[in-house]
Amino acid sequence: MSYLKEAKPGSSMELIVAEGRYPGVYRTRFEEVGERIISFEAPFSRDVLVPLSEGTLVEIAFLAGQYIYRLKARIIQRIAVPIPLFVAEYLKDIEKNQRRNYVRIEAYFPLSYRIVKQNNVSEEMQASMLDLSGGGVRFRTRYETQDQDMLYMKLKLPRHELFLPAKVLRTDWIPGIGCWDISVEFLEINEKTRECIIREVFDIQRDLIKKGLL
Repeated sequence: MSYLKEAKPGSSMELIVAEGRYPGVYRTRFEEVGERIISFEAPFSRDVLVPLSEGTLVEIAFLAGQYIYRLKARIIQRIAVPIPLFVAEYLKDIEKNQRRNYVRIEAYFPLSYRIVKQNNVSEEMQASMLDLSGGGVRFRTRYETQDQDMLYMKLKLPRHELFLPAKVLRTDWIPGIGCWDISVEFLEINEKTRECIIREVFDIQRDLIKKGLL
């Protein structure tokens, strides 16, 4: 559990619940972090405390620097006062992943882009988003692009409208429908913007879990 030093009391975390009566992805905060157990504030959903029961299996995810950390745990105790807390025991070693390699999930939000050449910028082109992650996006378009092309993209996400530079990593022609599938990597975006994208991905995950689709 050498990565646990990255989990600071009071810092934010995501609590992912995939079983029981209250599946979802909840935002909360660490209270205390030990070698074998961890405590965190009880999450709320629409201003109502989520009453997870002892024995519930959860996944905890948190951000630190350029990495995302994830660990499996089981709730072993509920504390009501002075503030509602859950205490959980670790089930597996913590995993460390670069943010750019974090969860890529199907997403279908409005997207447009321009191809940026040395002395030229193309007209705006519309595309259909296929999936999204904190490091990039995959979309479908009828306009051809080349590997390594530079793009300037506009993403209309539920809570944010983002304008991002990106580089084309892969292009695949889909002959049956006469379109291109394009995979791109976001470039030179600050951590605040990347956090926005990751939060949007978490929200999509939460909705899918609630619908029993993940």
